[in-house]
Amino acid sequence: EEGDDYDEVFGDREVSGTVEVRRSVVISGGVLQRVGAPQGTFVRRKDGSFRRLPMSAVKLSGGAGTAIRAEQHHRPGRLGTGQEGAEDRQLKEITALIDKRQFDLITRPDSGLVVIQGGAGSGKTTIGLHRLAYLSYRDPRRFRPDRLLVIVFNDALARYISGVLPALGINGVAIRTYEDWARRLRQALLPSLPATPRDDTPGVVVRLKKHPAMLGVIDAHVAQVTERLDGEIRAALDGDPAAGPILEAWEGSKGRVLAHRLHALATRLEGPEGRALTSNARVALERITRRGIATARDVVQHWAELFSDKRALERSLATLAPGAFQEGELERAHAWCAARIAEVLEHLAERAEQKEERRAAAEGDAESTPRRTGPKKDAEDEGDDDELSGPLAGVDGREISERAALDVEDDTLLLRLWQRLRGPLTRNVNSREPVIYEHILVDEAQDLSPVELAVVLGTVSRAESVTLAGDVQQRLLLDNGFTDFRSTLALLDLSHVEVEPLKLSYRSTHEIIEFSRRVLGPLATPDAPEATRSGAPVEVFEFGHTGNAVAFLVEALRELMSNEPNASVAVIARFPEQADAYAEGLIRGEVPRVRRIAEQDFPFKPGIDVTDVRQVKGLEFDYVVLVEVSESSYPADDEARHLLHIGATRAAHQLWILYTGKPSPLLPKELIEGS
Repeated sequence: EEGDDYDEVFGDREVSGTVEVRRSVVISGGVLQRVGAPQGTFVRRKDGSFRRLPMSAVKLSGGAGTAIRAEQHHRPGRLGTGQEGAEDRQLKEITALIDKRQFDLITRPDSGLVVIQGGAGSGKTTIGLHRLAYLSYRDPRRFRPDRLLVIVFNDALARYISGVLPALGINGVAIRTYEDWARRLRQALLPSLPATPRDDTPGVVVRLKKHPAMLGVIDAHVAQVTERLDGEIRAALDGDPAAGPILEAWEGSKGRVLAHRLHALATRLEGPEGRALTSNARVALERITRRGIATARDVVQHWAELFSDKRALERSLATLAPGAFQEGELERAHAWCAARIAEVLEHLAERAEQKEERRAAAEGDAESTPRRTGPKKDAEDEGDDDELSGPLAGVDGREISERAALDVEDDTLLLRLWQRLRGPLTRNVNSREPVIYEHILVDEAQDLSPVELAVVLGTVSRAESVTLAGDVQQRLLLDNGFTDFRSTLALLDLSHVEVEPLKLSYRSTHEIIEFSRRVLGPLATPDAPEATRSGAPVEVFEFGHTGNAVAFLVEALRELMSNEPNASVAVIARFPEQADAYAEGLIRGEVPRVRRIAEQDFPFKPGIDVTDVRQVKGLEFDYVVLVEVSESSYPADDEARHLLHIGATRAAHQLWILYTGKPSPLLPKELIEGS
């Protein structure tokens, strides 16, 4: 600062002295655009003259502690009345923090699906977590922590919620991203499949496997398998005078999954109704039933058939989603899937062969050991043996790297096929204990595909106690088939469920909300959220290059950290490489407590987190600085609109926009002209 002593090295020369005059200048296109000085900041007008900006326009201030943190959540474990029937002492404190609408949603009955649609900062996550705590308090035996599940969008939000729930009086609840939850289950149920997912899946394949039509494609495939077995059963019983009760029972079981129907049929064949059949009919039916059970249990084979049979896939999609894929897209997707399926099946064959060799070697060591008898396991069940389910090894004993790998989306399809063919998901392949949750909270539900939601909802108890919270304006994944809650609920046969809108926004100021809606343009919902307070205007700053922008931020953030050491700040770029450059510049500028967040490893502590926009979903900060909001980073497309909206709505108190080069066309013109 002016008046400070300095010691610097210029070339090979050490120089000491006092700073007499300090100015920061911005030159763009060879023209002086901005001058920063202790006396103020001056920017060029269109006519060439300069105007002095108010101090509030170039200073971050007054917002420390505005964004809510995990430790600030209150324990609602005593909502309602105590054991003596008196009003709980904490009730007034809690209800002072939420509005009547939120309270009504939190205290909904413990059965049924609650769908909450609200903009950023409207309290969706707060309602979901407090509802979880409320249900646990009201019926702790039913809503035990091990019978509760929280599905979130990213690891950062999972860590945040893991700090919130204990503050609400609940410990031990599974908090998972959907991908992690699905992968764990798939690996437990189908352990022989490759463990590590691919990271190079083409976009058209992702879109195909996440498309809502896959629900119908799977149902159509299961119906075809069932129809074929039904024909064989009827042919085997044709003309048998005692076939009536068996056929009636088979027809009456239509609402059950195929494996359960076949097991029930096998049980009847062992009883009086089966013994009443002719010998030929009974033997034929027993053979069909055994083969049918094996077919129903072979989930991997059905998954392979779904994507190997190109004509069947084309027919299904032509009926369920006409025009969803352009000419050539389905062909490219099928070619990818067919090649990857062949690799996976080869992997399973190699694994089975090696297991047989291990087993034969183990049995050969002791000829006197009786051979194990009993029914042969399914191919997918064999991976449960601990000594046989490790990584593949070569003849020298070294581990062989797996060439085959599943697409991330395959976990969902395999689990859905399991549910439709075999019934409820179980703890592992040999367990009969179903995975059943008494309550499931899905946060940011708009970023799950309808197929993924179907798998999650298939694990809830009959009471169907579920909370879905989301905001279609904050969609981060545009290829998952989720368009709006109404359409998605209809696909899941839940069209009768009402969507509960939240209109008040508690996080951001009126100015930030207005800016974020302007950014969305035609994607904004008709009902604008209502802010509960006003604050500093959104400021837009133009710089000639990144170095100028970093230098400007260094000054502003050093002053902020000095005045408000407890403030939380996010410096958000569109791309990780941009975040790297800004983090390095701020650290070199000796800004205190700068953290480069690259893997959602937010500490949720005061300081400055420098990251990219895909890391911040669901989080909030006192201050947000969006950097490099240029035409190249945020062009006029739907993805850029959603991302810029998400970044802006992370701010609770104050929002700055910085750009170099040409500004993003998504920025309001009046803000650009004022920069």
